[in-house]
Amino acid sequence: MSIRKKIILSNLLMITVPLFLLFIMRFLWLNTAGKRYWQPIEEMYEDKNGVISAQNLIYAYQEELWDTNWAQLEDLNRENAESERIRQTPEMVRLQKDLTELGYHFTVLLNDETVYTNLSETQWRQVEKLIGPIPEQAKSITVGNDSISVIKCSFYEEGDECSIIAVSSNVGILGSSSYLQKYVVPYICIFGACTVFIISFVNACCSRWINSLILPPMKEIRRGMQRVREGDLDGEIRIYRKDELGEMSDEFNEMQCQLKRSREEQMKYESYRKELISSVSHDLRTPLTTIKGYVRGILDGIADTEEKKKKYLLAVQTRTADLENLVNQLSSYNKMENHVFRYKMEKADLGKFVEAYLSENEEFIRENRLEVVLDSASADSITMDPGAFKRIIDNILTNSIRYREKDSSRIKITVKRKENTVFWSIGDDGPGVKETDLEKIFESFCRLDEARSHCSEGSGLGLAIVKRIILDHRGIVYARNSGGLEICAELPAV
Repeated sequence: MSIRKKIILSNLLMITVPLFLLFIMRFLWLNTAGKRYWQPIEEMYEDKNGVISAQNLIYAYQEELWDTNWAQLEDLNRENAESERIRQTPEMVRLQKDLTELGYHFTVLLNDETVYTNLSETQWRQVEKLIGPIPEQAKSITVGNDSISVIKCSFYEEGDECSIIAVSSNVGILGSSSYLQKYVVPYICIFGACTVFIISFVNACCSRWINSLILPPMKEIRRGMQRVREGDLDGEIRIYRKDELGEMSDEFNEMQCQLKRSREEQMKYESYRKELISSVSHDLRTPLTTIKGYVRGILDGIADTEEKKKKYLLAVQTRTADLENLVNQLSSYNKMENHVFRYKMEKADLGKFVEAYLSENEEFIRENRLEVVLDSASADSITMDPGAFKRIIDNILTNSIRYREKDSSRIKITVKRKENTVFWSIGDDGPGVKETDLEKIFESFCRLDEARSHCSEGSGLGLAIVKRIILDHRGIVYARNSGGLEICAELPAV
């Protein structure tokens, strides 16, 4: 069953169940303790000859009696003396009709003068037989027997007296119906029916309103789920209002965005994985092919002298070292990417650390024809892993040597304070890279233009490891062209 049908059914039950229980309670009450109270009330309002009903009608038409222009009616009556009926106002017509239905005819007196009557002589004789001439001093009279009922009511306004005498010789016209049964009970029933109708109408409006609040957001969420199931993660569901369903819609949109990001990351990871496998295969194949070629040359006797054999074996040793370096780089990068690499952090002055590194590697710098200039300020302390930072300098210097186009290189290292950070840069005078490729060089196994992509000479992970180390030290790293390629990092100072 749908939610809409459940809401309608629940609202119907809210109406019908209380009414049903009230009906049962009324039935039980009327047939038990209530019987002793209801029956006296019915007897109190018993109106077998319609006296009470006639009295109520007369009092109800009191204003109409005063508003009738009796003098004008009397003039019209004289002008139409031949007519059997007098011209009457609409109110008097209604009064006459209502009293006639109760079996009454009446006479209207204005200051004891008859201004209107529809009583017959027979009825007047019956009245005189019952009570004699109606005394003028009696302002209100209600008498009756088994054959006739007489009612006189008088009203006063500004010294004038208006009286009406109603006579009925049709006793029992209302049968056994009491005033309570004829007027009060129908009124209660009509009032109850109107109450039920109003409650049902309001209930239906409330049901429609609740449906409009609940169903559209739920349909929107359902359509969103169908889109997600079909793989469409681009469209967002509409948020109708800021309530619980609105919060659910907002959470659904957030979940959809998260799924979209996860899918994009997964696709990116898959692309990266394929590229990684391809790059590793490429970088392993090149030295392996070289090693295989030199070994075959030795086995086939091409290296027929001791000098050639030594040369071939040295080449094999060099390529084996390249393979070992590639495997070590891959292992380190994998540990850093999976956050299992353990740094040995300590507080150190970065400028003094770089100065000590240059002193320790003076022979390496001289052999590779490097001219290193250090521009360092004092009190440039950071929290760092010395071994990891040695690897950073090694990788950057190695890249500068590998990709330079001249026989020698000029390296400038800058360390200086920059507000709450320490700025560190290492720049060379090499060919640099395109502006559009500055961010790509930090990707693993990056392949750029021929100027800086001698793939057979490196692992392709040097700058990727540099970036990973800087990020793990809560810093930022970027590259820029400044007379060559300059690698810059900003690290939090302590």
